[in-house]
Amino acid sequence: MERLSMCGLLIALLPTVCSDLLESNNMLFQLNWPGNLPVNPSSDNSVVMRTADNERYECILPQDRLQHDSDVVNYPGPSPKSIIEAVFKKKICTVRIETYWSYELCHGRHIRQYHEEKLTGKETKLQEFSLGTSVEYPTGEQYKLQEMDTITVSEGQDIHDLKAPTTLLEGKEVPFFELIMTDGSTCDLKSGEPRKTHVLYICEETGRNEIYSLKETSSCEYEAIVLSPVLCTHPLYKVKDTPVSNINCYALDGAPRIPVSYDKLIANPQKKQYSAGKTKPPKTPTKGQTSSSSTTKGAAPPPKPSIPSLDTEQLVKDFLSGDHCLHGGQGWWKYEFCYGKFAQQYHQDKNGRTEVVLGTWNKEEHIEWWTRNSKNVGSRSVTHFYAHGDICDITGKPREVQVRLKCSENMQPHAVSIYLIEPSTCEYILGVESPIICELLETADEHGLLHPKIQE
Repeated sequence: MERLSMCGLLIALLPTVCSDLLESNNMLFQLNWPGNLPVNPSSDNSVVMRTADNERYECILPQDRLQHDSDVVNYPGPSPKSIIEAVFKKKICTVRIETYWSYELCHGRHIRQYHEEKLTGKETKLQEFSLGTSVEYPTGEQYKLQEMDTITVSEGQDIHDLKAPTTLLEGKEVPFFELIMTDGSTCDLKSGEPRKTHVLYICEETGRNEIYSLKETSSCEYEAIVLSPVLCTHPLYKVKDTPVSNINCYALDGAPRIPVSYDKLIANPQKKQYSAGKTKPPKTPTKGQTSSSSTTKGAAPPPKPSIPSLDTEQLVKDFLSGDHCLHGGQGWWKYEFCYGKFAQQYHQDKNGRTEVVLGTWNKEEHIEWWTRNSKNVGSRSVTHFYAHGDICDITGKPREVQVRLKCSENMQPHAVSIYLIEPSTCEYILGVESPIICELLETADEHGLLHPKIQE
């Protein structure tokens, strides 16, 4: 039998389903069709429903249940804190490598982000920020379990009073043990406050205490998720399988054993899916677009996007005048680039918008920088220099940014990708990739300035 969202399927097939069952979103249900209703059904918790084809069924609904694990009742220890601190004594370090930054976590000692750049010869340039060097533990009622050595639950006591805090990971709520790495490098965006990282350890039987993910949750404050097998020895930190409950629907008044519409659904499982919420039909690619999919090895490369000339000319005109600004970025900070005006990073939330200007445009200063650094126009990119950004608290100097405009043909016509790196303190490189850059590169002069001919 199929395991489905109970209310979504029953609402689709049997429109008179009761709404209080929608609270059971974190459970799976197995729908069964035993046939005729027995003389003495096993439960009085039932509802009679009618399908769109006027078929009547009585469905026996599962009772609410609380799961009690026997190994939780008398857990002899050690405490979750002791389990994690045992990892510290082994002096284990783990490294996560991403596109530009790499992250190193030495459990209980430090966490840092760094970038190594090989220069001429054997010389290497290292850019590094400490994200925390001291261990602190969060306080509060939700963290009291972290220091409990033993757990004894008497009969009738609800073990859910001892629930560990949880986070959403790959669609599942998983319990975690938290510590805070403090005293990192100073943060110029927060008046010289030290950076810090919340490290969340979660149970993973096959884990090796490695970094699963690391992200910036607010300015100079980070969250790292670590997969740890040792935490699985504690019963309240194990990731529990989603429980499956049976719903038995019995035919009434000569209805078929299985509703006609449900029988068709099972026969064509890809035709339509039901869920408890409102469903949206799959998006059909519009003319000139293709649906995203991986390219098969050996297959011909995707065709270059077709750009309507009039739309593109207007877009390019607006872009070069600074009226069409490009936006991008993921995580806490987003980025905005207005050609010939400025580049900045910003964060928007319910309290308003925080902006940090990375650099502003001055043609003469760009030409001087271009000449001094012997820059050239590349076949796929060109770099422009923007100076006089907001003052950096660490250096006391204005921020400055090099904007790398790169042609990227394998994107939707008006799509853009923006990323930011910081090779030196408050000196940035803003990467801007888009198809609209491609034709513009052909018009670049000896200083990298763009001069397209656009019909008025």
